[in-house]
Amino acid sequence: RNGEAFEGGADQYLSILTKEILPEAEKHVMGPPSWRGIAGYSLAGLFALYSLFRTDAFSRAASMSGSLWYPGFTEYVRSNTPSSRPDCVYLSIGDKESRTKNPVLQTVLKDTEDIRDHFLKMGTDTIFQMEAGNHFVNEKERIISGLCWLLKR
Repeated sequence: RNGEAFEGGADQYLSILTKEILPEAEKHVMGPPSWRGIAGYSLAGLFALYSLFRTDAFSRAASMSGSLWYPGFTEYVRSNTPSSRPDCVYLSIGDKESRTKNPVLQTVLKDTEDIRDHFLKMGTDTIFQMEAGNHFVNEKERIISGLCWLLKR
């Protein structure tokens, strides 16, 4: 509300994540992973989906209460192709998230549904869950639901 605008930095962070963090983390597992997923809540949910378009490092993504209202993001999804078609995408928001006085945030339901439809048209196993409450309700449970869905695919 009264914070600084956020923009930029996603590509730099994604580079660190894929070139430094993932290789280091995967040194500690037995053999190469059969798949990699990326998940996030709020802005991290936006980043998770954005990542699919910037790298083929992830084949699964979950965006819980994702900031998919971000100006221009739905159009970005429509006009770009993921680095590789994701196996599955999980989307969720709270049923009260679009009920806000902020006109930018009011679009989150439509934007999330449009992005769901886009991935479904691509043939990606995609689900959209409407959860009870606003953006700040049951965050842990929503994250767990998204991660469990990815793991069960």
